[in-house]
Amino acid sequence: TQLLPTQFSPKKSYDLGSLIDLGLATNPSTRSAWFQAKAASATLAGSRAPYYPKIAGSAEISADQWYSPAVASPDNYQRKQVRTFLSLEYLLLDFGRRAADVDRTLALFNASGLLYERQCQRVVFNIQRHYFAHEAALHQQDASRAIADATRTIAETIQREVQTGLSATTESLRAKKNQLQADAELASANALVQTTLGDLALATGLPPNTPLLLRKPQFPKSTTSLLAKVDKLINLALANRPDIQARTAELRAHQAEVAAAQANFFPVIRLQGSLDAAAFQYQATGGKSHGSYREEPNGYTAFLTAKWDIFDGFERTEKLRKKRAEVASASQDLQTAQLDASRDVWVAYQSYLTNIVRIQSAEGFVAAAEENFLSAKTSSESGLLTIAEFSEATAQLALAHSTHATALADYSTSLAALIFATGTKKTASH
Repeated sequence: TQLLPTQFSPKKSYDLGSLIDLGLATNPSTRSAWFQAKAASATLAGSRAPYYPKIAGSAEISADQWYSPAVASPDNYQRKQVRTFLSLEYLLLDFGRRAADVDRTLALFNASGLLYERQCQRVVFNIQRHYFAHEAALHQQDASRAIADATRTIAETIQREVQTGLSATTESLRAKKNQLQADAELASANALVQTTLGDLALATGLPPNTPLLLRKPQFPKSTTSLLAKVDKLINLALANRPDIQARTAELRAHQAEVAAAQANFFPVIRLQGSLDAAAFQYQATGGKSHGSYREEPNGYTAFLTAKWDIFDGFERTEKLRKKRAEVASASQDLQTAQLDASRDVWVAYQSYLTNIVRIQSAEGFVAAAEENFLSAKTSSESGLLTIAEFSEATAQLALAHSTHATALADYSTSLAALIFATGTKKTASH
């Protein structure tokens, strides 16, 4: 059994904003990216370790008793010894090796943080598009239910007229067929509501069968056009998208690797030293070394070392060539990412403009359907219109509202896609 996250409450009604907050806290992809960023942070701290001296210490305590033959006579002895050792190593000069490693690690750390930010934006976008799709499914369900009710009313009316001789049997069969088709579309709409709700739960980081309660969505009456031009949006994406910035950071990391490979052609100079303190007691019986001895010798060493690989079979040269080639490859990857970002903005912008036209068309459809409905209602009340004709006008009005709701959902999704393509931190909402 999969446990629900503690941040989720089955009794709470969620809107788009609260779903985004929940998704950022519970979605496994954002949490995975966060832990990767923390791991990169630890790696960054470790890369600065070579700037500090290395100090190591050890201690030995021993006791033994043994027999050794001697020329004059056997020698039995007992020995006890305590020894402490302290060593120091400090890298004085490496001609940029450490600095290059820190620069590389810092660039990768920044890239990891930027990728985490982009993953958060991806989670937000997925929640938005599934939320809007669920809203559209709810309105489609309402429209399908209204159409099913209307076709049922029409079928029942025509059936009564057939019995009284006012309608033909073929009309009854056609009305029954329309009713069955409307019932099937209603069943499909009901399934779509559950499917989109499950997709929304998954996008939030919850199992698809989570009892997710949503607040009743409120659609706007109309929309306004985006003022920014597409070229400005593309420039915005190239400047703001975290994945583009991450590619730039990765390029800097490869450039730092080139600097480290160049530094390998120079020597490494270290300061090394040690301090050795010991105390031992030696007691022998027999032989020339008969007697007890006790000493506490101390010693130290200090020296400067320089290591320089003069010739290594061109290994460093080939590594440098490899790193330079990786820089060129990373530069091309950055250009590819920039082109992909430009394409994303272009496609999202064109979809956005198309959906604005769709909304305007849907608003005209709704206005015409409402006018037709009011006219049919007036005619029905005065007896100039049959129940079947009035039901047809009702169904057309429901279909018009469903079409308008779907257009609004697609508009909101395209706006969210455009925001995601530009990499800004805004969210699309109604």
